[in-house]
Amino acid sequence: MGEIIRVENLKKKIGRKVILNNLSFSIDEGQIVGLVGPNGAGKSTFIKSMLGLYKITSGDIKICGLSVKNQHDKAVRNIGCIIENPDMYMDLTGKKNLEIYSLIKDVKDKSYIDELVRKLKLENRIKDKIKNYSLGMRQRLGIVQALINKPKILILDEPTNGLDPLGIKELRNLILELKSEGMTILISSHILSEIEKVCDKFIMINDGSILCEVTKEQLKEQNISLEDKFISMLENYGGQIR
Repeated sequence: MGEIIRVENLKKKIGRKVILNNLSFSIDEGQIVGLVGPNGAGKSTFIKSMLGLYKITSGDIKICGLSVKNQHDKAVRNIGCIIENPDMYMDLTGKKNLEIYSLIKDVKDKSYIDELVRKLKLENRIKDKIKNYSLGMRQRLGIVQALINKPKILILDEPTNGLDPLGIKELRNLILELKSEGMTILISSHILSEIEKVCDKFIMINDGSILCEVTKEQLKEQNISLEDKFISMLENYGGQIR
């Protein structure tokens, strides 16, 4: 499978502060990649830059060969995402939320939406109001929303926040199932023990700079956990976990 995401010398400044400092890396189609870093490392800023929510200062991000900087609308059509807790209309049902979202995304294939609802195990609660959903159920509905327009890439920003152990396990199984269907997934998290279980590759960042890239196979060869590798890289960098 070929390259699906390419980050080229990406820089983001807010005022005089450099938030992202010349990031460059690539992700292949069908990979699950973990974006690893402490709070404030630049993970969410990178994702918002990728989605066009933040204007890129310099460099570029290519999605399926399309420039986020110059071909924004076409590029981001390939992406579905959840940034922390998904926004929903709490007094409406899950079904009504999906109907509204499908109108926004101009999705008319109701059978595909029903298939996603079954895949995410929401068919028995889809007619209940969102305010009666558990956090795990809201996360699952958020993933239905993220997948509703059949994107090639799914981005999950801190997806396990607030989930109990069962919810985390269900999310992990879903991520692996989506990968088996060819989905490319980028997960941003500082919970290293969890993303180590699902990711093929890890991109470690701190203070807006890349510390290193490492694959799961390389960690096994080095007989080191992702957490120990990351802490070692931080110590070599001279940074602090914030």
